[in-house]
Amino acid sequence: MSASNGGEVFRRIARRYFRMALYYLAFGLFLGAVMLWFGNDNFQFLHGHMLLVGVGLFAAYGAGFSWIAGRSEPEPLPGVTPAMASAQFWLANVGLPGLLAGSVLPVGLGLDRIGVLFGFLEAAAGVLFAILLSRTLKMEKSR
Repeated sequence: MSASNGGEVFRRIARRYFRMALYYLAFGLFLGAVMLWFGNDNFQFLHGHMLLVGVGLFAAYGAGFSWIAGRSEPEPLPGVTPAMASAQFWLANVGLPGLLAGSVLPVGLGLDRIGVLFGFLEAAAGVLFAILLSRTLKMEKSR
């Protein structure tokens, strides 16, 4: 894979994150409006995490990958591969919906623990993003 292809992969992942952030913004705002309309705030956790993680964190991931894309050309960054970025994207995009689904499952049957499992996936995505970004910063310092 050439260096320009690596940069393009990071840009594509950044665009996907920005698109997902917009979806979560729309869903989160709609859910908030529905809760206000019905005077029922039972879904505050769901609403809050759609907006905080889905919008805020996913937009930050998109900005980070956009920044990494600009640094990965004209030569690739050692230790920052498109495969790692893709794995991070899928961890985050499986973790958040699972976390949200787990938050509305009934407590007492053990099903609510599913949200914890997916929360750990989301945390793993955050750690992997931090590793990718820190490696990029190290390379930037050495250039």
